[in-house]
Amino acid sequence: MAKNIVDRVDRNLARRLREARQETGLSSRAVAEKMPRRLAVSYVTIASYEKGTTVPPVDVLAALADIYKRTLNWFLDKREGLTNFRYRNLKARVGLAEQRHFEALAGKWVDAYVKLERYLKEPPRRTDRSKSLFSGQDMEPAQLAAAVRKMLGLDDDRAVQNTVSVLESFSALTVELRASFGIDGAAARHGDKFVVVLNPNTNSDRLRMNAAHELAHVLYDDCKHDLGWNDAVVERRAYDFASLLLLPESQLIPAFEGRSFLRLIQYKEKFGVSLAAMIYRGEQSRIINSTTARWLWGELSRRGWRTSEPGYVWRDRAISFEMMLESAIQTKALTWSEAERVTGVREDELRQRLTDATDQTNGAPGTGGKKDRELPSSIKFPSPGGQIPATE
Repeated sequence: MAKNIVDRVDRNLARRLREARQETGLSSRAVAEKMPRRLAVSYVTIASYEKGTTVPPVDVLAALADIYKRTLNWFLDKREGLTNFRYRNLKARVGLAEQRHFEALAGKWVDAYVKLERYLKEPPRRTDRSKSLFSGQDMEPAQLAAAVRKMLGLDDDRAVQNTVSVLESFSALTVELRASFGIDGAAARHGDKFVVVLNPNTNSDRLRMNAAHELAHVLYDDCKHDLGWNDAVVERRAYDFASLLLLPESQLIPAFEGRSFLRLIQYKEKFGVSLAAMIYRGEQSRIINSTTARWLWGELSRRGWRTSEPGYVWRDRAISFEMMLESAIQTKALTWSEAERVTGVREDELRQRLTDATDQTNGAPGTGGKKDRELPSSIKFPSPGGQIPATE
């Protein structure tokens, strides 16, 4: 029986073992020390499993799954990994181990998202609209932004209400993942799916810009190599598209009328775009001259607004996976044990994921020395008869 199970292990087992360990942040030596005495293996053997030179027996694999807080099926089932990983605003001080840890976590939740969606046979929520919009033409960022806004039914004086929803409507699968180090987010491929990972600790205006920026990558991706664009050109065009999508040129001009910071803040709050982005765009478009731009930058620094700008911008959330999971639990389409089996993620982590999604604060849980507030992993709705269920 054990041999039959091992025979089912595909050739990606080594990669999965490596990803699972990196997700925990443990070294191979630390994993070896955590193994039960009766299944003791050396860290060299652990490394050989991850290289694919040897295959762990089923009982050893089960013990590793327990250490990594993974289901055994996660290692045995076929699945796609994340490829072409690309970071947004990755600080130079971030080490390779931290990057691999982040990538492993991203892969875990993206894989859970795809599996849950497939199991529930969700109707397509992310339609491939980019082909009809772009058709391989070399559209300039302003043209492309205008085309997207038109497709969304937005006049120039109306804001994009949710950049994440727009991103997902163009076939991008989007998830949230907190990172303690300096990173705004990342993008990758999961098979033929375009994946975007956003850090919810990022300022709301920057998160919206990041989502719009990644939308440009989705729309330009199929042709950028054919057109001979280098990475610098791609990034510049993506930024131009993102800023124009959020704040059209026709609205940027009146934002600077009267040289009023209060007016700029008003436009920031209306369109969900940062003061810094408006100043940069204003100078690039020659709406303001270099002298005015320098004065504005100086004022931002003098007032301490470079790191914490005034003005409220609503928070766009990448929580489609969490909403799908909660709905499946509430409607009894899935039990928690079934959700664990389908997603390959343990029940306690799935519950915590819903709790984290419910927490609307900017900071990650457990910061500042304060005790985490307890939130139910799924807030129950009243029954059809009106009886309010007990909380968990």
